[in-house]
Amino acid sequence: MADAASVDLMSLAADFASAGKIGINTAAQEVIRTAAQTVQKEAQTLAPVKSGRLRSSISIRYPNPMEAVVGPQVAYGVYQEFGTGERGEFPGKAYTIKPKKPGGLLVFKVGGKTVYARSVRHPGIPAHPYMRPALEKVLGDMAGSLASKGALLIAKGPNA
Repeated sequence: MADAASVDLMSLAADFASAGKIGINTAAQEVIRTAAQTVQKEAQTLAPVKSGRLRSSISIRYPNPMEAVVGPQVAYGVYQEFGTGERGEFPGKAYTIKPKKPGGLLVFKVGGKTVYARSVRHPGIPAHPYMRPALEKVLGDMAGSLASKGALLIAKGPNA
């Protein structure tokens, strides 16, 4: 019985075998577009949701016909993927949050109780990967092989 990766490769081989009719470049472009769209849908499914903004920002751009870039368009997308501060995959320092106005106070709730503070030491947020698992699910073992050959680039975290 064939595993999912070999079935995908057989399908890919069949796509290229029929490429003689439509041209190898056109066939490759179709494969790239299909893979990119599938990664986008999977990433949208896996993305953490608070407001839905991150999920809806995951888009595809095509710098050229043989390249697809899939990822979030909101600035905090990378921080959700890799985490931040002491809790992130690329550990950094905890950071201090201060009020915008000098001499002001931060106001927030903890356990239903209102808390006032001049500053807060924040350890960061843990990683909530959604892009890398989507890519791995769609491309399987092929993703690691492509990445090791430099044919697939995966953006690194904020402290890499």
